[in-house]
Amino acid sequence: MARPFLASLLFCMTIALQASPTWAARSLVVTIFPHDELANVSDESIHKDYVQPWLEEMRKISNHSIEIIFKRDVAGITDIPYEQMSPEETVNIFAKAAHPQFRWQKAILLARNPFGLNSERIETFGLAMIGHPYAIASLAAYSTLGHEQGHTMNATHEAAELRYTPWPCESYVYPNRNPLRSNCYRYSDQNRATISNYLDKALRN
Repeated sequence: MARPFLASLLFCMTIALQASPTWAARSLVVTIFPHDELANVSDESIHKDYVQPWLEEMRKISNHSIEIIFKRDVAGITDIPYEQMSPEETVNIFAKAAHPQFRWQKAILLARNPFGLNSERIETFGLAMIGHPYAIASLAAYSTLGHEQGHTMNATHEAAELRYTPWPCESYVYPNRNPLRSNCYRYSDQNRATISNYLDKALRN
């Protein structure tokens, strides 16, 4: 009777050891804070039009799971008077208020309108620092959420590209959005590799 039990125990231990890397992997947690001005825009609508295309692209890049959380009516965050300040000020205030603590946690503030002119006097649809866990994005352009989320995972403007399908389209993270070109709703191959590498390190360590 002891041998079948020991064999079964050994088998279970073997499976556990083989499966442990998968179990150890974390989910990428993205918390979306719709600004109070978006009270009439549902989470479902935002997800369908802005989040889902990005998620479909991310599934082509990595097998890591992604958890999307919506948080509304958060004092000090969803009521930031962004139209009265520079984009840099907005992202700094948001970062201090949201303060994601780990690399696998991302936070993004969504607003209806652009965030004004940045330090280079260019209209800003979103802003994020490379590798930092927080970002701001406007719903004025469908690609902005994916653009800024890419920055939080080390994707860069320099690695972005124009693609042709056959009409020219801009990959996520392409700088200086041109409304005459369409959105590719995908990252360039180089940025895909960068994001995949980032996730492998951030979610398994």
